Amino acid sequence: MNQVPLDDAVGSPAAAPEASAASAASGARAGHTVLRPLLAALGATLLIAWLGLAWATTRTLAPGSAVSGVDVSGMTRAEAVAAVEAGIGAQLEQPVTLIVDDASDTLVPARSGVSVDAAASIDRLTGPTLNPVTLVRRLSGTRVDAVVAVDADALTRALNTRLDTLATGTADAVVTLDGTTPVLTPGSVGTGLDVAASVSALDDAWPLGADSIALASGTATPAITDADAQDFIDTVLSPLLSADITVTAAGTGAAAATGEAVLTPATLAAMTTIDSSDGTLTAVLDADALHDAVVAALGEGIETPATDATWTIDGDPATAADATPVYHAAATGTGIDAGDLADAVLAAGTEVGGERTAAATVAVLQPEVTTPEEEWGVAEIVGEFSTPYFSQYGRDQNLQRGTEMINGTLVAPGETFSTTDALGPVDLEHGYTYAGVVTDGQHTDAMGGGLSQVGTTVFNAGFEAGMDDVEHWPHTYWFTRYPAGREATIWTGVKDVKWRNSTPYTVLVQAWAGDGEVHVRLWSTPYYEVTITEGEHTNYRPYATVHGSGPGCEPYGGGTQGFDVTVTRTRSHDGERLPDDVLTTAYDSDNPVVCS
Repeated sequence: MNQVPLDDAVGSPAAAPEASAASAASGARAGHTVLRPLLAALGATLLIAWLGLAWATTRTLAPGSAVSGVDVSGMTRAEAVAAVEAGIGAQLEQPVTLIVDDASDTLVPARSGVSVDAAASIDRLTGPTLNPVTLVRRLSGTRVDAVVAVDADALTRALNTRLDTLATGTADAVVTLDGTTPVLTPGSVGTGLDVAASVSALDDAWPLGADSIALASGTATPAITDADAQDFIDTVLSPLLSADITVTAAGTGAAAATGEAVLTPATLAAMTTIDSSDGTLTAVLDADALHDAVVAALGEGIETPATDATWTIDGDPATAADATPVYHAAATGTGIDAGDLADAVLAAGTEVGGERTAAATVAVLQPEVTTPEEEWGVAEIVGEFSTPYFSQYGRDQNLQRGTEMINGTLVAPGETFSTTDALGPVDLEHGYTYAGVVTDGQHTDAMGGGLSQVGTTVFNAGFEAGMDDVEHWPHTYWFTRYPAGREATIWTGVKDVKWRNSTPYTVLVQAWAGDGEVHVRLWSTPYYEVTITEGEHTNYRPYATVHGSGPGCEPYGGGTQGFDVTVTRTRSHDGERLPDDVLTTAYDSDNPVVCS
């Protein structure tokens, strides 16, 4: 058996140190190889976490975050901006006290050019940053001041209007017109509020949250100085009133754009007012008066009014019974824009080297009501009533004129119909006359006699249709031409007949008087189910002849008993019953009158 030498088996002693060193070096290299990736991974992880933290702080605010006392903890950026806008905005709506020396006044910052820049304020909490100190602070909740913006011009105007209370001896220069000649009344410089210095200081740092603000004191310069006034005269008034200005509509597409309107200096001066309300001088032309003058010169045909969508219905007594509603679609019109015209005339009069000619801007006029036919709901008769009358000259005239005036009235959902408003002024000029009425229990003549019959018929048509009873007043006596307990008197300015359209559909009123009857129809879409019950006449009261004498006595051949009656109306919609309308009426006896 071959034997292996001991030295060959375990290595020689001389070679052992070299082997150990090599082995150690190899181990170190292996350790570094493992450590570097670990460190790199750890660094990448920290970097990602850092960047993630930085990104997260731009998205959601940490607990404890606030802007000038407005808590925005846990909010997104958008929510925080809205909260600051509302919170600081509310603070700026509160009045603050302005103090100059011994004088004081108040000012509402939000109405004086002071506002909060909510987005910039939140940027102080969420703006991108990699600063670890800032990030740590954000995580623990940061409190910052709001960014307040100051409109220096607006604040200057606001302070100028308070010179009367915060300064003494200060007066604006004033410009007036003596015919076509401008007249300057000098102003004066006083002491107290230094507007320019105060605005400069507040523009740099508005004291948000302060109840009072001390303003700069010194020379109080008026808002309008003599130099300002003279410049206004030289650059605006004198040029404007120096010669005629010609207005033409040629080339504007107007239907009748022929001729021209010439505005003399005297005409322009009469239309010009000088405004100094905001601390500056401006010439203001009366746009409506200017418009009317130009239209009169160019011809009425230059304008075509816009027409609203509407409905009409025939109220002619001869044909009304068979009439149905007619829809009229909205249509645009054309007309001279009064505001643009005033601007054009001012520009023509003040432009250096201009030709003093202004073009009348013809604009498209839009109708106010454009509702399509199908959206009105004017489809069928939902309530109608008729009452008979005996022909009398004055009474006939009033009934015919009254029904003519209310015919075609549209009552929108939620709107209240007023009979007296629809009738218009009751006088001779508007087609009414004298006829019989009952006043203080006496039968006599008065302007508009008989119109209560129109009111009664209107009331009953509305009552039948289910309209809300807003106002009605029964007569003192019962007239047999009316249903007992369902009639009404009117007296302009004192008593009216009103009902409210409590449906979601428009109501069209149709009315006419002829063939011995007053008719009222309401056209709409059925909404209510209505039942009306008239109770028994009870508690009769006999009449007695009244004897009178003298020039004021009016004989009357009446004679009807008084009584009480109750009328009940039930309404329901889609099976749901509304509270009943219960009308209880007590009629006086109608006594004959004998004069001796």
